[in-house]
Amino acid sequence: MNIQTEDGRHVVLYPPTIVKSVARGKTFAVSGSTWLEVPDGSTLEDADKLFCWGVEGRKHWDSEYTEEQNQWDITGSKGKKYTVVQNGTDWNCECAGYRFRRDCKHIQNLKILFSA
Repeated sequence: MNIQTEDGRHVVLYPPTIVKSVARGKTFAVSGSTWLEVPDGSTLEDADKLFCWGVEGRKHWDSEYTEEQNQWDITGSKGKKYTVVQNGTDWNCECAGYRFRRDCKHIQNLKILFSA
């Protein structure tokens, strides 16, 4: 879905999906790295309604997207915003976890998303 934000940027939003965790016995609606628990039997239409109230908190590609360099603005679990950049096989995130460990959950979630 293409959306123009208030500051004039165009973004592409990830469509949600439904994931059932066998280990936890729970069902989740997932968009980017945002996981929301939903009732068992929820549909994609139900999940889409959960994520349709604006860009804030949604994972998206910036309008500067190119094949050589992918950039995503991510809202972390505590509400802070980080930019994750992939340039070829190199990844970078603005979060403290990446600065200390050279890896973080924001990058791992994007890798999982694109390996599926």
